[in-house]
Amino acid sequence: MSDEGVRIEITVAAPVDEVWQSFRDKEKLRHWHGWDLPDLDAEIDNIYFENAEEGDGATLVVQGHDTFVLTPVPEGTRVVLTRAPVGTSPEWDAYYDEITEGWITFLHQLKFAHEYHPGEKRRTLFWPSEVDLGVSGKPFFESANQRGVVVEEFGPGLVVTSAQMTVVTTYGFSDDQLEALRQRGPADVADPK
Repeated sequence: MSDEGVRIEITVAAPVDEVWQSFRDKEKLRHWHGWDLPDLDAEIDNIYFENAEEGDGATLVVQGHDTFVLTPVPEGTRVVLTRAPVGTSPEWDAYYDEITEGWITFLHQLKFAHEYHPGEKRRTLFWPSEVDLGVSGKPFFESANQRGVVVEEFGPGLVVTSAQMTVVTTYGFSDDQLEALRQRGPADVADPK
């Protein structure tokens, strides 16, 4: 068991108080956390409110151990998430890497929301596999297991892919446009609604 947790760091081109509100306002959390699911509001409540504690400054500890620290930097706000070491919550150890990958996706969705569509609502699609939607985009981020690209035709939107998932974040899409995009994905993989 490691004595150190994983550290994920991003810089958001926005002031600390604005980014902090994205962690403390439920509607703003919907602009970046996760993707559209019927239980998204319950997930947000559970992670950021029911099982969260604010610390000094712009610090938030979620689930009793994963810690977000927001600090001002010349470029805007540095957001650092330090995950608790494996073994802190043995019931979740089997999912540690999966949860870490989720945080990488979510934090880049936070950065994208602030830098491309501050305050705007999004619409998302999710597939539990890598999906080729036949689009290309401008690189936004790359980690060991994920890649995010900005796709102009999606609003501009953000497409995050890995071997285990594809998340598409769109802006300004109607129900018909979102359904047409959903149809570009694999027919045999249901997108949870």
